[in-house]
Amino acid sequence: MRDDEPAAGPLPYVEVTDEAYAARAAAGFTVREFEFAVQLSGRCPRCDHSTTSTLVDELYRREASVAAPDPGYRTVLCECDADHPSRPAGLRGCGAYWTLRLEVEA
Repeated sequence: MRDDEPAAGPLPYVEVTDEAYAARAAAGFTVREFEFAVQLSGRCPRCDHSTTSTLVDELYRREASVAAPDPGYRTVLCECDADHPSRPAGLRGCGAYWTLRLEVEA
């Protein structure tokens, strides 16, 4: 159980970010590159549950071709399967999100 998790149960779903989330994820996530995707796996920096996000390479490249301040940055969401009270129907995760810089070979 994380220090910020109430003793009464799991963290409620809240769409929230913190600068520390990106640092924790960058240090602890595994990155797997496939021909058309990048898969990020690790522990959510907020709820500490296992989470995996898949970014489709084609979309990554299409977005990167559009003029943007820094197209290598991606917002990653917690996609854990754990129960988080107040989570809207059809969503996964605890609501945490963070931004990582991804460098994918063209």
